[in-house]
Amino acid sequence: MKRYRWLIALGILALLAFAVATLPASILAGRLQSLGLKAVDYDGSIWSGGATGLSWRDAPLGDLQWRITPSALLRGRVVGHARLERADGSLDTDFNVDFAGDAVLSATTLACPVEVLGALPIGVPRGWRGRLSGRFEEIALRHGWPTLLRGTLDLDGLTSPPPANANIGAFHLVAPHPKPFREGTLPGHLTAQITDRGDGPYSVDMQLSLAQDHSFLLEGGVAPLTSAPEAMQRAFELLGPPDAAGRRPFSISGTL
Repeated sequence: MKRYRWLIALGILALLAFAVATLPASILAGRLQSLGLKAVDYDGSIWSGGATGLSWRDAPLGDLQWRITPSALLRGRVVGHARLERADGSLDTDFNVDFAGDAVLSATTLACPVEVLGALPIGVPRGWRGRLSGRFEEIALRHGWPTLLRGTLDLDGLTSPPPANANIGAFHLVAPHPKPFREGTLPGHLTAQITDRGDGPYSVDMQLSLAQDHSFLLEGGVAPLTSAPEAMQRAFELLGPPDAAGRRPFSISGTL
């Protein structure tokens, strides 16, 4: 009789394991909607599935595919891999998220037009054009705000909104800043170095610093190149005298 009880118990466990393993991806729809995410359709399971026509607060994102490691749930983590694809770009990352929502992203690659950011409800002004591409070895997020950034980002063909449609150039970002200064040396501040790629109207070498209170400071030096319009060269004179490298001091701060 005891043998049969064990067989019955094993059978019940096997059925439960099968039921959990085959839970449809659509079961996540309610949770995603609470985060402002909606999809036209879902396919696969919660462990290996996808969401077609994903949008965030009505801004289109693309088609999402994911894989989740079930055993990580025993450690209170959601661990896996995700890829977001759209006609004009993609985002690919490994993720490790705790039940409080804090996350670590690794081996993250992205490529998309700047216009995508302008369409999202994150405060980026509309009308700017260009293309982003980057790779980050590690991104740590706490309550949705970065606490660690390690990687590079390139911005090519940046063009200002109409009617000016001015060529701003191309830029390269490295995080953290290899030699942080002033604000960037304070505890708890994230830093990145931003330099030009040499094909725009001016040269820059700047530091972006982010504080835990969601404030930012962009500071450094900027200099017009010979290709810069005369009006722009005159405007740069208002920034003060140039340093030994010919760059004039520039800073802008605010809150995100």
